[in-house]
Amino acid sequence: MNGSFHNLALASLVALVGFFPASAAAQLYTYETPDGEVLITTEKHPEYRLLETITGDSNRSSSSSSSSSSSSSSSSGSEIEATMGSSTRSFSERERMYDDIIEEAAEAYDVPFGFIKAVIRVESAFQTDAVSHAGAMGLMQLMPRTAASLNVTDAFDSRQNIFGGSKFLRILIDRYDGDINLILAAYNAGDVAVRRHDGIPYAQTRQYVASVYYWYQAYSAEQESQ
Repeated sequence: MNGSFHNLALASLVALVGFFPASAAAQLYTYETPDGEVLITTEKHPEYRLLETITGDSNRSSSSSSSSSSSSSSSSGSEIEATMGSSTRSFSERERMYDDIIEEAAEAYDVPFGFIKAVIRVESAFQTDAVSHAGAMGLMQLMPRTAASLNVTDAFDSRQNIFGGSKFLRILIDRYDGDINLILAAYNAGDVAVRRHDGIPYAQTRQYVASVYYWYQAYSAEQESQ
């Protein structure tokens, strides 16, 4: 594994989210600090609002209310909602059908298999025809300009999309020296926002980072057990 990813860790967010066992359910709570910053934690407190319950059992995720968006399986996980095309395959089928491509991309760009798969899950719920309101496309929700810069000519082609998104993750890993907070924040909200806020810029981006991190751990544990 490349040295810049060897110490992949959540830094400040790891204290909030922690390491979830892949076989158990994890409840994420959200709360606002006195200075107005919205944070996510697994610590239960009477004043904290339940954000979502995530399990390591593939596609089960429940929100505390219909107004709380669960980015782990039903939305793009970005600042915008994804508009999904129709699909004849179930979530569990889609969740497994790209593993071979993910493994190839993971080896090609030296990015953990579970990390790539977690990003895909949160970004598109494994739907190749996912399109966000901002125009992000495909499994890893590539914006047109980003796709072009990665030589992705068809963002709805699963192989091109996964390889392009994995290459982009590799670029961000090197840029942010393996800091998963900044890698995912930049993937979700963009470099400019991360630099402007000197870290994770938005509450929704914090939710995104937490969800991707959880599924990264779950998929990694699942792969190791096989």
